[in-house]
Amino acid sequence: MAREGMHYWRLRPDARLRRWIHCYWYVEPDPDGPCVRPSARVVKPELLLPDGHAELIFRIAGEFTRWRIGEPEKSAEMRRSYVIGGRSHSILARSPGGLRMAGVKLDPRALRALLGMPLDDFRDVTVACADLGRSAVMDLEDEVANLPSVDDLASVFDRFFLRKLNDTVVDEPMIQPLLERIRVTRGTQSILKWAREHAVDSRTLERRFVARMGMTPKQFARIERFKHSYARLGRLGGESAEDRKTHLEPYYDESHFNREFRHFLGTSPMKWLNQTAELKTTISDHLLAGEMNSAAEISG
Repeated sequence: MAREGMHYWRLRPDARLRRWIHCYWYVEPDPDGPCVRPSARVVKPELLLPDGHAELIFRIAGEFTRWRIGEPEKSAEMRRSYVIGGRSHSILARSPGGLRMAGVKLDPRALRALLGMPLDDFRDVTVACADLGRSAVMDLEDEVANLPSVDDLASVFDRFFLRKLNDTVVDEPMIQPLLERIRVTRGTQSILKWAREHAVDSRTLERRFVARMGMTPKQFARIERFKHSYARLGRLGGESAEDRKTHLEPYYDESHFNREFRHFLGTSPMKWLNQTAELKTTISDHLLAGEMNSAAEISG
């Protein structure tokens, strides 16, 4: 994808890894894009929606400012590679230009196995790769930084994860069926009801879920529910008024959906649909489209 002065690649992992690796990605400035000084134009921040995945992010060049939606006063300058264990909220990011990065979106349980530690301390925080004490991750960062071409990126990541994740992801028996149920119901499954039906203590379930997914079951279900509705709203923008209402199916009513929309995007659905919001969702839309297409291929 080439848009708004950047090139963005979404790359598929080896078929043997697709249970644990959602995708690889790479971003760099578009050399053929318009050469406009950032100071000469208004640069909208990029909004990154939570998607239930963990992430390894390798900074190659440039920097960007990152802040939680609704909290611009807590912005941070990102100049190092880092890990996201579980992100339950949206963030905004803005770069002055020249940013080159590569990343991996993966199942949080795979990240837990890779790092050899639970994800309790990775909830809604970024942890620099240099602070993890994992030499293999640092070696991978060096290899990615020295790649001659983005064409080699997927093979580098494939080799690393085929070696590191081979039979090492051991899951808690109660987590996988709950995850499957949340995904099948697109986030509408009641967590307390599921715990009662399976004779599981809800507090024990939450503790074990957080250790493996970096967020609570309710947070994960909320993300699943919203991202499917968000995708429907975008795809059905040109359909009939009745068809457009399908994005409301998981919610009590339209005001419930609107509150969730503001929670995740900080603006109203109308402003977003009319492209008058003071943010852009280019990367989130690109990644979500890939996720929905992959899910359709598997189910089809």
